[in-house]
Amino acid sequence: MKADDDTYVIMENLRYFLSGQNRRSAVYFGQKFVPFVANGYPSGGAGYVMSREALRRFGQENAERCSFSRGPEDINFGRCMETLGVAFGDTLDALGRTRFHCFTQNLHILGNYPKWYSVYDKYDGTKVGIRSLSDGAISFHYVSPDDMYTFEYFLYHLRPHGVIKGFQELNTNFSTT
Repeated sequence: MKADDDTYVIMENLRYFLSGQNRRSAVYFGQKFVPFVANGYPSGGAGYVMSREALRRFGQENAERCSFSRGPEDINFGRCMETLGVAFGDTLDALGRTRFHCFTQNLHILGNYPKWYSVYDKYDGTKVGIRSLSDGAISFHYVSPDDMYTFEYFLYHLRPHGVIKGFQELNTNFSTT
């Protein structure tokens, strides 16, 4: 996985999401932005993850077929994956909600997206706010060190009395058509 140092990743949710994927397929996953690259490219800040086959192609073939000399890393990576024949997989959960997030948790929860977001996001930011966030969210970007500690507490330590959480199947394919 590639993620920035200010990206908070919920590894358990990443592992769960990947458990439903074919690791032999040439595929990668992340928050899909659509301008500039025909098949889209991953928001670098939200992070992205590659299958074993995608990583093999990237490691063995990228030097000859891909250029990272100029421009944003995430756009260059998307172009490279397209050149190498690696598919950009869908990451919506079974309810059509997003897992990788290019902004802070607060911005996504409140839905105060900048105007450019609906143009870049594959899903046009159609679901807004907390309704757009998967219960199996994987990443949030621009997370401060203090907020990382807050995530840690709420995810791994807080247990509201009387609340029993069960397993929720989120890896079932969601149709976007």
